[in-house]
Amino acid sequence: VGDEFLFYRNDERDDFWHMGAGTLVKSGKPDEGCLQSPGTMHCGTKGVPFCSEAWDAISRYIYTALQGGSIMHGWTKDDKVMIACCNDGTRPVIFKIERMDCE
Repeated sequence: VGDEFLFYRNDERDDFWHMGAGTLVKSGKPDEGCLQSPGTMHCGTKGVPFCSEAWDAISRYIYTALQGGSIMHGWTKDDKVMIACCNDGTRPVIFKIERMDCE
């Protein structure tokens, strides 16, 4: 809960092709009684923060945002924001994905 990841795509970095390795910028705290993701526990400069199911659920939206596209054009008030969730119904994880444009 509260983990934040920043993905970059520029001349120096392309984080998408490394499944988010090294993108954790803020580590949150797990809710009491909730398991901490095994992926997040070893996040760091080389850790891959997402299990394969979570990555499958969010990667298409991250790729779209990194290309500068509208994540949810016509579906939400802000087409730069997407809410997605992992496919694991017994341990649901909700993701808020935002495209932040930088010059």
